[in-house]
Parts: sequence; C-alpha cells; structure tokens
Amino acid sequence: MTSPGPIAIAACDVARRLDELAAVVSSRHPDGVLLLPVLPEASLLAADLADRLTVPVEREGMHVTPFGAGGSRAKLIRTGNTPLADRHVIVLTAIVDTGLRLRFCVQSLQTCSPASLTVFTLLDRPDRRIAEIPLEHVGFTVPDCLFAGYGLGRDPELMALRDVHYRDLASAERARRGHLVIA
Repeated sequence: MTSPGPIAIAACDVARRLDELAAVVSSRHPDGVLLLPVLPEASLLAADLADRLTVPVEREGMHVTPFGAGGSRAKLIRTGNTPLADRHVIVLTAIVDTGLRLRFCVQSLQTCSPASLTVFTLLDRPDRRIAEIPLEHVGFTVPDCLFAGYGLGRDPELMALRDVHYRDLASAERARRGHLVIA
C-alpha cells in the first residue's frame, strides 16, 4: 500500500456529515430513492449513505467510459436495469472536479424521465469546474488538491480508508500555503 499524505477530513467528520445529508434525503423522499453511484469510487459512499437512510433504498452502479481521442463519445453503462421513470434518482460521486463526466451522466439519465434527479458528492472541488452542474448534496467543499481514501485513489487499500487524506505531502503543503480551508 502506498502511504497517503496527512488526513484532510477525519472519518468521524465524514460520518457526521453523511448523517446530516441522509436526514435531508430521507425527509425529501419519504417514498424511497434509487442510488446510482459512479463506480468504482462512489461504491463506499453509496453503501454508507444507504445504511443511514430511513426510507426504502434501491441501488445499482454505473460506469462512464472515457471520452476518446478524436471526439469519440463516452458511454454510460449501468450495472442493472431498474426503470428510472417516475423514480427519485440520486447520482453519487466521491468528488466533483471539472464536472464534465457528471454532466454527461445527468444528461444521459434525464432521458429516462425520473421523477427527480439529484447529485450527491462527498467532495466538491469548484476551483476546477468547467461544466456547471447543480450539486444538491455536498459533503465538503475542498481546495484544488489531490485526495486519497474514501473511494479516491488507485490503490484499493487507500480507497477503502474511511478518512479522506491528501494524496501526498505536496497536496497537503499546497493547501497549507494557500491557506485554503476545507469547508
């Protein structure tokens, strides 16, 4: 396992924030929700959110293929075939960066006529945003740094951590020098 940088957001703070957001989701959708996490990074987030919701929950994942060279289009691949029409659908992602992949997901899913379609993210990094997308449920707004843990990173052991770490010391130092505070 590659050693991550220092903790950016402690597991207890992540858990507290997920409790708060789960209460909001449960109150808005008493009849239940369908969670669609962007895999693999949002699978841990979806599991933890589902455990905290007090309403009926269904869950299936989705992948977005990379945008190809020469303008080839990305594809949205769902792991299940639950009908979305007239359902309250929540797209989950671990981090929103440029917003391009997430905008593509939302536009693709809107063609299925859900009753509502909202976005839930653990981390929002707005300094890198290219495509504006409404984020209804945000765990934390973070600086333009690299992160690991809680679904983020390439190492499966790092992805499974409950704390969110700066990916490396350089990212932690960049956040410190810029006096950027996680909100």
